Amino acid sequence: MTAQQSLQTALTAAPGVPSGALHHAELARLAEGARYALLRRLAPAIRHDMAGALQPISMVAAMLEKRLQKPDPDLLALAKNVNTINALAREASQSCMQLMSWLSPKVDEATPIATGVAHAIALVATDLSFKGFELVNQTEAIDAAVVVRVSVLRGLFMAALLTMTDSHHGPAQVLLAAQTAGDQVVLSITLQAVEDDHGELLAGVPSAYRSLDWDDVRALAAAESAALFHTLNRVEVHCSVARVV
Repeated sequence: MTAQQSLQTALTAAPGVPSGALHHAELARLAEGARYALLRRLAPAIRHDMAGALQPISMVAAMLEKRLQKPDPDLLALAKNVNTINALAREASQSCMQLMSWLSPKVDEATPIATGVAHAIALVATDLSFKGFELVNQTEAIDAAVVVRVSVLRGLFMAALLTMTDSHHGPAQVLLAAQTAGDQVVLSITLQAVEDDHGELLAGVPSAYRSLDWDDVRALAAAESAALFHTLNRVEVHCSVARVV
């Protein structure tokens, strides 16, 4: 049975048979596999950001070590270095804890859409930029009081973004937008191909684990009780508003 057939089996109950434990178990299995593939896809970016948060500490520590080796060290400068290391350590700890939350997110955690999208795409912006993609975040236009689940943005939305960009070989502008429709939010990703300065297409970088595909995205959409619509260059995710604050 193919992944697509498995997904259809999970999402469609047999005639006259109500959705039951087997249905939910299969759907959970497919969604969990999609989440694992997404995390493996994001692992290099998470590792890079963690290293970036820790690097300033080692740089200041090296400076402190050199000053300690002097015959008559400047105690005021040493105290300043120590305070700097303490401040950097607190910032790095907070940053790393936030990055680790990608591995184990809080259940039902919610966030304003613009904030959540900005935090999510910050993790992949540099990687996508190297591949020739310019992310244009237009979600700031939506009311900050509209809140959605973090799992929708970090899971379903990110999987859709990466699936679309990984399958496109060439520079492009990617427009990220959101709008409300009653108690629903429509998150959209629109890809507009552009020519680069040299008239050459940029090749996509293959995943170290496996590429995400639309079966993965559909499984995550089903797990989030969201509707997914996609074409070659556009994706729409229709999900419920978590709350309005």
